[in-house]
Amino acid sequence: MKIQQYDAGIIGTNCYLVWDEASGDAMIVDPGGFVPQIEEAVSAEGLVVKYIVLTHGHGDHTGGVAEFRERYPDTLLAAGEKEAGLLTDSEQNLSRDFSGDQTAYRADIWLKEGDELVLGDLHFLVFETPGHTPGGITLYTADGSAFSGTALGANADGQIGGVAITGDTLFQGSIGRTDLPGGDYRALEESIRKKLYALPEDTAVLPGHMGFTTIGYEAEHNPFVRK
Repeated sequence: MKIQQYDAGIIGTNCYLVWDEASGDAMIVDPGGFVPQIEEAVSAEGLVVKYIVLTHGHGDHTGGVAEFRERYPDTLLAAGEKEAGLLTDSEQNLSRDFSGDQTAYRADIWLKEGDELVLGDLHFLVFETPGHTPGGITLYTADGSAFSGTALGANADGQIGGVAITGDTLFQGSIGRTDLPGGDYRALEESIRKKLYALPEDTAVLPGHMGFTTIGYEAEHNPFVRK
């Protein structure tokens, strides 16, 4: 498994290119804007982009969807099924506020708790993690043993057990805001405590903003939600 992290260019949104090295199957997670380096990496590695996955529907995570779909027309757009109301409503998803354009999308695949996204031999489990938005999701794989890429930088030391792409649910030393349409602090707290903090402590957290962290570190030190 390889994961490359890119700055999507909109308020520091992290966009991830994830792929299975054996098959070349890939997904783009949270394209807040079009990132030419992703197109270059897809071409250089000979990848097939199977999915564009949205952890939630806010405009700072979706601004590059249309342009990536133009380049990869066979790619399927996937998002949490409980995010449909926000994702398809340009007023609720704040797309004009984030990017200046009003956008609304209907996913090809509506994901729910327990679903899996498969890239070759790589399986990502879907957790519903509402709170920042009603239908936010986290993507989790237990096998981080073959992980490599720029998402972890020098902080990982190669010692991780799994990977959780958390969107705007859990950050390094922080959590997602809940004062936007559909936000619910109690739901966010429950998502973090009952689902994310239940993961192994050596799970790498790849958030929607800011840098790499781990489940163990956040459970012990996050000032907003501790285990």
